[in-house]
Formats: sequence, C-alpha cells, structure tokens
Amino acid sequence: MSKARDLIRSAYYWLLSPVYKRIENEVARLDGQLRDMRNNRFRAVEEVADYLFGAQIPGDYLEFGVYKGVTFAHACKIFSAYRDHSHMRFIALDSFEGLPRPEGFDAVNGYTATFYEGQFSCSEKDFTENLKREGVDLGRVRTVKGWFSESLTDEMAARHGIDKVAAAWIDCDLYESTVPVLRFLTPRLLTGSVLIFDDWRCFHNIPVRGEQRAVHEWQAENPHITLHTLIDFGWHGAAFTVEISGST
Repeated sequence: MSKARDLIRSAYYWLLSPVYKRIENEVARLDGQLRDMRNNRFRAVEEVADYLFGAQIPGDYLEFGVYKGVTFAHACKIFSAYRDHSHMRFIALDSFEGLPRPEGFDAVNGYTATFYEGQFSCSEKDFTENLKREGVDLGRVRTVKGWFSESLTDEMAARHGIDKVAAAWIDCDLYESTVPVLRFLTPRLLTGSVLIFDDWRCFHNIPVRGEQRAVHEWQAENPHITLHTLIDFGWHGAAFTVEISGST
C-alpha cells in the first residue's frame, strides 16, 4: 500500500512540477516588478526633495491617491530630513474606497488601462496604521477623505490651512479624477512648485487620455501657467516644475 502511495506521489510531482515552476517564476517576476516600481517612486521623491531644497520652495506636500501609504510615508521621511522643510506638512487625500468607476474618456471603446472601480482601496485607519509602522511623525500629517470632485473645496483648504503647495504627487490614475485636483491646486501653486504625475504615460501614452488630457485642458484654461519637465521615473511617471507668469 505504501509503495502505491509513493508511486502516486511521484506521478503527481512529475505532472505538476512544471506548473509549480511556472508559478514560482511568475511570482518572482511580479515581485521584481513591484520592487522596481517602488524604487522608481522612491528615487523620484528623493530627487524632488533635493530640488525643492536647492530651489528653496516653501509650502506643503500633497498626495492625491495614497493607497496604502508606501510612497507617502517615504516622502514624509525624506522631506522631514531636510532642515529647510521643517515646517512642511503632509496632506493625504483619498477616497479610501478605491477608484471610481472609469467612464467617459477613461473608458473609450472599453479600454481603461486596466483600472477598475474599487481598485487601490485601503481604509483610512489601515493607511494611518501603515504610517505608524513606518515611523512617520503623524503630528505633521493630515488626511482628507472623500471623492475629489466633492472634497477639494476652498472650505476644506481653509480648515486645514492649505495655502502654498511645494509639491503635489498626483496619483489619480484617471482623467475624471485629475480634473478637480488641478482645479484645486491652481491658486495654491508657486513658481517652482512641483507636480508629479504617477500615471502620466498610462492609456498608452496618448495625450488625449488620462492625466495628460486633464493637464492639457487645464493649461488651456490657465495660459499663465507653464510646466517644465523636471524628471521622468519608470515607464509611467513624470514630474514638472511650475512657472507662473508675472511671479518671481
């Protein structure tokens, strides 16, 4: 009986070992991609922090779309290490319910760049716990919960004292979500402020889709604002400095 069991086990192993090997290889590949994406974002944060320090740009750090807080926590720690950023606060803005349903320009011919409703959902409580585990100074952190089309108001900005924005990490993924973000930022930007678009080249890098479309429309509505390329990161992201006509 035991010999029969051993033969069955050997047969299962012979049949399934190629499957297991393919699964192991796929897991390793995805893990490598995640590490690369994290490293790309971390390097972008560090380069932006170095620029803001050298250019002496005042204001807060805002991140629109924080998910679990990996990039946000890194930004908090890196910016806090600069003495000139000792007064910078870190504002996390998110629905904490994941993405809205992609519609309109975000779903032309059914193509959504793999984004879907509820993707990147993380509760505000879990997000805050993640920051604690990373040793972030929560005294300098503010969270704003809500859909951007509803939460990004002048009243909210006044309540949190959001006046000048040194850097905004815009990880909205979708055109419809990016539009209200840019509208909110417009009166709070300075010449030298940095806008970081995490999903700049999503939607096949087509200028009339996603974050790029929102930016092009915003610039057409605000011709006094010019963007200058600062850095690219990964295949997906790009950061720009802001120039406002008539300011110094």
